[in-house]
Amino acid sequence: MARDSRPAPVGIFATDFDGTLHMPGRDFHREDILALECLGRMNILRVIATGRSPFSFDRMMGERSLPVDYLVLSSGAGIQDYRTGEFLWTASANEALTSNAVSRLRGSGYDFCVQGEFPRNHLFTYNYSSGTNPDLERRINLYAGFCRQIRKGDENSASTQIVIIVPPGRQDGVVSKVTESLGESYNILRTTSPLDGESLWVEVFPAGVSKSSGVEWLAARFGLSGSDAAAVGNDYNDHDLLQWARHAFVVENSPEHLRTHFREVHSVNEGGVAQAARLWLIETGQLSNDDCWPV
Repeated sequence: MARDSRPAPVGIFATDFDGTLHMPGRDFHREDILALECLGRMNILRVIATGRSPFSFDRMMGERSLPVDYLVLSSGAGIQDYRTGEFLWTASANEALTSNAVSRLRGSGYDFCVQGEFPRNHLFTYNYSSGTNPDLERRINLYAGFCRQIRKGDENSASTQIVIIVPPGRQDGVVSKVTESLGESYNILRTTSPLDGESLWVEVFPAGVSKSSGVEWLAARFGLSGSDAAAVGNDYNDHDLLQWARHAFVVENSPEHLRTHFREVHSVNEGGVAQAARLWLIETGQLSNDDCWPV
């Protein structure tokens, strides 16, 4: 793996994507883009930490590009150099981990998707046993041609993650039950469906895979740590990243649990990422109130 030839950064700024930097059907906020460009000129590493797979991220971006340096994709399962497209690090659940999880989840009656091995984790098989799950059906339609019903033997393959999809009204206790059932060999992440904004997604990764571990890996590669970092997010699966970064922010309309633990900034539609970056730079002495900030 070639070592990055760019000058060693003086800090690291990580932002979630959906609901933080981007909203479906809207363009990126001008202030956020200008802020990311400014961070680059200040030799600060810019990272997007997202739950999206490489396929999902590329399909959404199309011909557009962003002024960032790295992507932490699939909630930490893969790290990509945004400039070159090279995958620097990947993780997967081996056959035994996948088979064990699938067996236990089937026995619990959950609807779930088993995502293929990174970076082709837009391919998935699914278990649909509840009979009524509009969000799962929506996901199946969105990925038509890339998914199919799970078959006997499919569980004996490596995977990136398993996504349990739970509609409103059935969500009480699901996260704790899954965590208890699967044990310490897995990292269980809670998030909100990006498709309907209300279904619960419980994502099952191998232990150690998370947004924070991915961003921490990048930071260590350049001699940085959480003390040199700022992060901004909007949902439960950002919690570990926000805890890791010394300076952490959440945009408006984040769950109350996050807003009571981390500082709130403007919404995704009002330049919240730019506001978080500016506050961090002022508080760390890298920017004064009199300095010219691009927004």
